[in-house]
Amino acid sequence: MRLPFVYSPPRCPISVLYETDTVLFMDKPAGLLSVPGRLKDHKDCLLTRLEAQNSNIRLIHRLDMDTSGVMVFARHEHHKTYLQSQFANREVHRTYHALVEGTPEHHSGTERAWLVEDRNLRVKKVKPSFKGAKEAITHWTVEDADDEVSLIHITIETGRRHQIRMAMKALDCPVVGDDLHGAETNPLSRIALHASALEFLHPENDDPVRFEARVPFMSR
Repeated sequence: MRLPFVYSPPRCPISVLYETDTVLFMDKPAGLLSVPGRLKDHKDCLLTRLEAQNSNIRLIHRLDMDTSGVMVFARHEHHKTYLQSQFANREVHRTYHALVEGTPEHHSGTERAWLVEDRNLRVKKVKPSFKGAKEAITHWTVEDADDEVSLIHITIETGRRHQIRMAMKALDCPVVGDDLHGAETNPLSRIALHASALEFLHPENDDPVRFEARVPFMSR
């Protein structure tokens, strides 16, 4: 790879980006669940670790286990409700970065799909009329590229499981390390997908706020 892409694992298992008496922002590392999983060996998660330190922590949203980046938690039930309503109404601006194999045919675009999960949490693309199908809207732009990989800037209107990974697969540019969706390389020993920023109205005063987490597979 000629681009300055690197992966530096977090020095600490989890790190705090910002906290007040109202909210807590964390930079979740890849490989850690957001909430406990169904299997016995999937009980370690970010929420459990935070609850061990503060029983008032309340989950607002999730990131897939293999995705790193910004997560926000609330400390009070009414703040949780308000933040979750912003997510539900698509008022939260969510930015991701992905390192993908190859280069998309176009510089930017929008991938719209209908996705469904099976009992084993596997995701597939289906027709809109399929029972249980949920719409997934992913906007993407190529930020940089070389002969092997591309850095993709992504915003999402919906938050479906594997939504971005499915969108990149549809572009024939799977996320690096994502062998489930067709990736053939894994030089970083992780799936190269990161939630780099969250923007919303602060629950204390309705001021617009933005919090960012450095993209760990970029050197700049």
